[in-house]
Amino acid sequence: MTEGEKKSMLRAALLLAGAALVRFLVFAPAPVEPPLADRPSIADSLLAAGDSAVEAKARRSRPLAAGETIDPNVASEEELDRLPGVGASKAMRIVQDRQQNGPFTRPEDLARVPGLGVRSVERLRPFLRVAVSGASPVARGAGPETSRRAAASAGGTRGPSSSAESIDLNRATATELQTLPGIGPVTAERIIAFRNENGRFVDVSELTAVPGVGPRTLARIAPLVTAR
Repeated sequence: MTEGEKKSMLRAALLLAGAALVRFLVFAPAPVEPPLADRPSIADSLLAAGDSAVEAKARRSRPLAAGETIDPNVASEEELDRLPGVGASKAMRIVQDRQQNGPFTRPEDLARVPGLGVRSVERLRPFLRVAVSGASPVARGAGPETSRRAAASAGGTRGPSSSAESIDLNRATATELQTLPGIGPVTAERIIAFRNENGRFVDVSELTAVPGVGPRTLARIAPLVTAR
């Protein structure tokens, strides 16, 4: 082999080595992430979240014990979900309704919750306990006429004396009623329906006969309304 041939072979070997190095640098595979088992913090977090979900589902599905009742005014969504036929979505609506419209003064008030009709409430009645302390006679089961007579004889609470700043329950529209704190579109329509069915309001306290208006809501709006 001549000296020229040796130099040619050396140059070829150097070129091949350079090409191999470039190929390695350009096409080398990306580093592989360690498997989940090698990252205990993430795995532990996922396992903890799964355990929490399982525990929550177990609490929601736990059947009521014999004689056990639930107060819809204080129960959490998980507790309300335990009521037969309620489920997660209705339990959430019950909590939202009491936050918006005030506490339930009697089991029948639950019928105001979307998805719970009169028949559903009747099925739930044996499993409910509703505190009615401080409720008006109507909320305790007396008819509207009984409440009217009692309010008239006692003088009642007719709201503020300044008619220019108060809302007259006997003339107000649904839009006007919705300006009152705690009164949404549904409750406003119920107030008007109650007025149309039972006649004029004699006293502001009669509002507690309307589903969705409890003692707390009445206390908030009484200074803002009147019954003339």
